[in-house]
Amino acid sequence: MISTSIYASPLYRLEKLSRRWGVDLWIKRDDLIPLWLGGNKVRKNVAILDAASKGGRKPEVLITNGGAESNHARVVALMGAQLGCEVHLVLHGDKPALSTRGNSFFYRSAGAATHYVDSEQIGPTIVRLERASLQDGRSVVVIPGGGHAVEGVEAYSNAVAELPTAPDYIVHASGTGGTQAGLLAGVEKLGWSTSVTGISVARAGQRGREEIIKLLPCSFPLDKIHFRDGYRFGGYERHSPELVSFIQSVIRDEGIPLDLTYTGKAMFGLRDLVRSGEIPPGSMVVFWHTGGLLNLTSMNL
Repeated sequence: MISTSIYASPLYRLEKLSRRWGVDLWIKRDDLIPLWLGGNKVRKNVAILDAASKGGRKPEVLITNGGAESNHARVVALMGAQLGCEVHLVLHGDKPALSTRGNSFFYRSAGAATHYVDSEQIGPTIVRLERASLQDGRSVVVIPGGGHAVEGVEAYSNAVAELPTAPDYIVHASGTGGTQAGLLAGVEKLGWSTSVTGISVARAGQRGREEIIKLLPCSFPLDKIHFRDGYRFGGYERHSPELVSFIQSVIRDEGIPLDLTYTGKAMFGLRDLVRSGEIPPGSMVVFWHTGGLLNLTSMNL
């Protein structure tokens, strides 16, 4: 069985930004969950493996996929090392030239097998690896990229209850959609009127919404899904001098670490929503920090 515990992440007020932006701004620091430096990927993957272990047999092989410098893949690699599992990471993108930078360092240090393939080969490679392990008589868990699964949604649905009161808004970085679906489900379960806004880090609006909808009950009101794709800065792992400058200003003001792939874009989007009046003055806002900081060590800035 998976014995790992998840602790409620810190929540506190951002005093300087609250005054400057004219809202009551709080931050939920999932980047400080004390396991595998994984942020939202920790909540999701622990829930997935807990569900897979219900029958009492610990998984022997873990297989997942992601980008060449995937935070999710790094969490699975470190989790597998702790549990004594064989780990296979099916990664799209170029194999890093240096083995001592970014998430790649942790893949290799944890003993995970890395398979760098073109995007269209991700599925077939996972199937081949799973079949080989099953033929050897080993138990296998295939974890969807990004922890994009109903168990991950449930983990974030439960996480909403860590908030002591209902904010007017929750804003966060939205990638594969699982975190946003979970936050929406959690708000709905508690009967709150809180608006949940996901700032897309990669996907365009229609596809992003579709992936979120797939993870929610058919009866969920679609008008509550707010997925904003105007702050992608060119796509996944893309950024601009404007984004870099903004992140640096937030760090100087609040000492909050943000990254260029996920949380920096989300905080930039939040500021824009406040400036435009879409989030009215005086609103209580929770910025849900989902992690992703190790991406900085592998990016060319």
